[in-house]
Amino acid sequence: MAESPQRNPSAEPVRLPDLFLKAVKAAIIGTDLSGIVNFWNPFAEELYGWSSEEVVGRNIMEITVSSETEEEARKYMASVLAGNSWAGEFQVRCKDAGFVSAFVTLALVKDDDGAAVGVVGVSQDIAGLKEAEGALRQSEEQFRAFANSLPGLCWIANSDGQVIWRNERWYEYTGTTPEQMEGQGAWSVHDVKMLPAVLERWKSSIEGGTAFEMEFPLRGADGVYRWFLTRIRPVRDEAGKITRWYGTATNIDEQRQLLKSLSEARDDLEKRVEERTAELRTATESLRDLSARLLRMRDDEQRRLARELHDSVGQLLAAIGMNIAVVMSEAARLTPEAAKCVAENAGLVDEVSREIRTISHLLHPPLLDEAGLASALRWYAEGFAKRSRIEVELEIPRDLRRLPNDTEITMFRVVQECLTNIHRHSGSATATIRINPQGDRIVVEVQDRGKGIPAEKLQRLTKVGQVGVGFNGMRERLRQLGGTLEIRSEENGTLVRAILPIEHSESEAHRGKRKSSQA
Repeated sequence: MAESPQRNPSAEPVRLPDLFLKAVKAAIIGTDLSGIVNFWNPFAEELYGWSSEEVVGRNIMEITVSSETEEEARKYMASVLAGNSWAGEFQVRCKDAGFVSAFVTLALVKDDDGAAVGVVGVSQDIAGLKEAEGALRQSEEQFRAFANSLPGLCWIANSDGQVIWRNERWYEYTGTTPEQMEGQGAWSVHDVKMLPAVLERWKSSIEGGTAFEMEFPLRGADGVYRWFLTRIRPVRDEAGKITRWYGTATNIDEQRQLLKSLSEARDDLEKRVEERTAELRTATESLRDLSARLLRMRDDEQRRLARELHDSVGQLLAAIGMNIAVVMSEAARLTPEAAKCVAENAGLVDEVSREIRTISHLLHPPLLDEAGLASALRWYAEGFAKRSRIEVELEIPRDLRRLPNDTEITMFRVVQECLTNIHRHSGSATATIRINPQGDRIVVEVQDRGKGIPAEKLQRLTKVGQVGVGFNGMRERLRQLGGTLEIRSEENGTLVRAILPIEHSESEAHRGKRKSSQA
């Protein structure tokens, strides 16, 4: 690999000024004191058309000055030679006989001893500058026309946040003039209560160079404050320095009023919904209280009917049985047909007595009040198995203590309803009853191995009040005691689970209630 040529550091200071003069985008022309050209940079060639070889050694007056501008040019040159600098617009003649409007600066060049050695002229194309200025002015006019056509308020601020222009809509809305908005006057249209917060936020945006966004009210020409959403964005140059801030303010007062109205309407609706919900809750509670009273009344009526059947009808049948026994003792005096009828009547009376006793116990088993849930369930399960020919397995803890009367009745009715459903609908040959105390609650499970409940019907059963008087009755009984009912069913059987809270010790009220029911 070839070595790079070595630079001569001592030559750099001599060469760099020449390179700078050749690179600058302005025409730089150097002459001696008599006007002979000795320097003509590349941009001068580009601007005026002559190459450096064509002009070096010639008088500047012959090249760039016409007869119309010669007198003016000599006056300016004389002033420069006298020690003054000059700057202004001048019509410079070009190689193609045309003219370029240039902004020219002339200055005297002196040596290290201070003696004048030549003149340097720097010129720029005014036409290009004017064209760029015109384009900029047109762009600004278009922007202002656009900004003035907007319904919102717009403004421009310089880099330090000082507003230098506002659109017409600003003055129409606020009823102010540009003179009134100068300096701190702009803050007069702000709400004094929110102005400190606005100023603090605006100061933070300026210091951090971050966008500003905030909602606050502005006073209109009618003196009414309306809410505006204000957004201000910085504009940066190529170096990232902020040169301008562009701001807009959009009237959102109607939206805020609408949102406020909607919020008030929503609050009013929520209040009405709460009132209606409270009324519905009260009605529901009243209905449930009525339902509870009806259930208690039904239990009491079943207890009364059971007692009447046992005590009254049972006693009457017993008396009839005794009378028939007396008649049977005289059977020898009766005809064979009469004796046969008496014997049949005695058998019928016994059968009716057993049926009445069974019905009485089904309505309200006396064991439930006298011996408790375990004894009542064992008696009922045995009788159900005999009547239905369904094998019943009963799992009850030996140490199951007495429970509150309402709890025991509810558990018994749940088992009774479940076994009835198994007999009627499941086709199962077996049924299992489990009583499982679990801390402060007790769980009752009744399970069969039948055909299960169809999915559609099961879905309705899980919703309160949908299907099944029996299930609704169970669910309502449980709800009155704070309990719940679960139903699970598949193709190989159904499981009904009732869960009730229980007290760890029976209260005197429950004992008294149980004793009074036995009296």
